[in-house]
Amino acid sequence: FISSGINAEYGVQRVGEMMDLPYSPLRNFAQTVFIRGSVPTQKALAACQILHPECLEQMSREAWLGLYSKDIDITDSDNVRGFAAAAGVPDPEKLFEFSRGPEARQQLIDNTKEALDSKCFGAPWITVTNPATGRREKFFGHDRIEMIGWVIGKEYKGHTPPPPL
Repeated sequence: FISSGINAEYGVQRVGEMMDLPYSPLRNFAQTVFIRGSVPTQKALAACQILHPECLEQMSREAWLGLYSKDIDITDSDNVRGFAAAAGVPDPEKLFEFSRGPEARQQLIDNTKEALDSKCFGAPWITVTNPATGRREKFFGHDRIEMIGWVIGKEYKGHTPPPPL
């Protein structure tokens, strides 16, 4: 358990470096990630997926930054509302209230079932639709970004590509 927590924390730090996101070690990684968890935030993200899908990616980033850059409690209702506001959700309170209802709960269950049915075994687990075949392709790990680009026909130049010469 302890070694998996150390490896997980190191992985989060490396993803932060790759994505050019500020990372600050959590005061207690195992307590925060494995015990406190993130269910209220996951339900809010599921609600965002339903009500404001255009804000979902940014709200996910805001939650990541809250946890791994600021070490704040992402299960706190005020913080969840703050992630929604920072992501441009028009009415964060409405989103938060919706996240506490059955539709958001079911969306989270459906998302989890889809991940398990596709044999997801870690994070990040990425699913893309191959435009040539229409088939949904699954990838594990941030080191698969170039392969994802190849599958969808896009060249990946890195998160922060160098300026043109």
